[in-house]
Amino acid sequence: MAKVIRNFNIDLSDMAASGGSRSFSVEGDVGAIFSLEITNEDSPPAYYNFSTGLFSTTKSRLKQKAIGGNGRYTGSINFPSITDDDQYDIYLFAESHHDTVHADRKEVRFGDGSLDLNSSTGSNSNLLQKVIYQYTDVTITISPRSISANDYGTGNFVSATYGTDTITVGRGKNTGKINFSISVTTAATKALQIIKQPEINDIVAYTNIQLDTGVTIPGEDIWTAAARDTDTVNGAVEAGTTVTMDAAVSGKMKVGDRVTGTGISDVVTVASLSGTYTFVASEELTLSDGITLTFTAPHYYRWSLNSSHSIHKLLPGMQFINPVISTALSIIAPYEDTTTYTTEILGEDGSVSELSNTVTNFSVPALDPVGNKPVITNGLVTQQLGYITFADQISFDNLSDAILFYAYGVDAIKAIHNAEIKLTDLKVELTAPTTTTTEATSAHATIAVADREGVINNVSTVSGIGINASVANPTITSGGGADGAGDWVMGAVQTLENGITLTVGGTSRVATITGNIEVLNVQTSSFTLYFDIDNFLSAS
Repeated sequence: MAKVIRNFNIDLSDMAASGGSRSFSVEGDVGAIFSLEITNEDSPPAYYNFSTGLFSTTKSRLKQKAIGGNGRYTGSINFPSITDDDQYDIYLFAESHHDTVHADRKEVRFGDGSLDLNSSTGSNSNLLQKVIYQYTDVTITISPRSISANDYGTGNFVSATYGTDTITVGRGKNTGKINFSISVTTAATKALQIIKQPEINDIVAYTNIQLDTGVTIPGEDIWTAAARDTDTVNGAVEAGTTVTMDAAVSGKMKVGDRVTGTGISDVVTVASLSGTYTFVASEELTLSDGITLTFTAPHYYRWSLNSSHSIHKLLPGMQFINPVISTALSIIAPYEDTTTYTTEILGEDGSVSELSNTVTNFSVPALDPVGNKPVITNGLVTQQLGYITFADQISFDNLSDAILFYAYGVDAIKAIHNAEIKLTDLKVELTAPTTTTTEATSAHATIAVADREGVINNVSTVSGIGINASVANPTITSGGGADGAGDWVMGAVQTLENGITLTVGGTSRVATITGNIEVLNVQTSSFTLYFDIDNFLSAS
């Protein structure tokens, strides 16, 4: 009876750029004979030499080894450090001329139908193959970000500057805790105050997706939005498709808009803009001179993707932003068309009660691959075409190359960046502004100072020599929101000498966010994690 190789055990996870040693074991019947060969992707390939522990172009293998009395043969492989991505193909041969075979093949396949070598077991031949990928290290940048300022272009963080921090992470490695420090600095006439301390759900992750075309859901009315514009026909049209208008068409309509007006009963759309004052309709029209036409943009819940983009990094609930038009548009959500009706129930005592019933006429998921297979590269999904559905109808006008989807917390980071992280000891602190008095003050609420930055009226307090420490530090009631020399008005009279140092409390131009990040696993290229400062800081 043939001897059987039952298992080949080795850590097949992605390897960091620094390389390292990995143990392996070949398990099976005592006396089973195998050979082991490892090559990299170079051309010509380099072979692993089990004697020297190095790769070279000289063909080499672990040749005709026997599984010992404990049913196992053990060894280790040393993988070198790299400066570019690498791949190691591992070939375990059952030496059939020594009456050795592999256990029966059990195949596992990826979503695209290709063979998952590392999850499959056994072999129907004398060869069992595995693969290890080694990647250059990933740089994770940690940065503040204001959704209102950076994505919508509004709010008091528009002129803020950000200090970032970076960490370097190896694929498949746990970094342990690494401390980081990032900063926010407002414009000279603005100031910060702390709303709350930051937490992991204040971390926001982004991905860029380009939509393609709207997909009508059965029962959906895509023409419910308010009209884009109106204009009057300049010259009668008799069974034609080219229409001349009084105003320039580019400012009144877009391709795909519905055209309505006297003499139009069917759904007619703008097929093209053919001249400064002319457009081509989707079908022949007969129109009188001077009648008013109305142009309405279609709005869809459901959209297909540009062929180079993917839904695999998206999650239901993610926000949809178009920075070009500085607005939040909607969220990814399933769609349901329902009908609610009431039935009457007659009780034994003759009383009548009403029961509300809801029937789902049609529904679509938030994210739908619609039969498209994923694209798998090196064992990871790199693209998944499909449809996205939104909670609101979206117009073609809202599309651009800069569409952003974002979400908060560890689930978003996992979905968008394929990384697992922990954040601990998060803290935000203000750098207390200091200034000096420029003249003496005697029992007066107004004091002259050399610099007024970092102050919010009725929020900021002041401490320093001459201010009575036995009572609460006075509040600045006037003079905030300014830069340079000038006057502050205090909530209590002060007697202060010229040239003393004053420290502002409760507000500042500079906030520093610190904490520890631990990367448990990362399977992606370099990316940025953002702290949404709108969640825990305010600027005035």
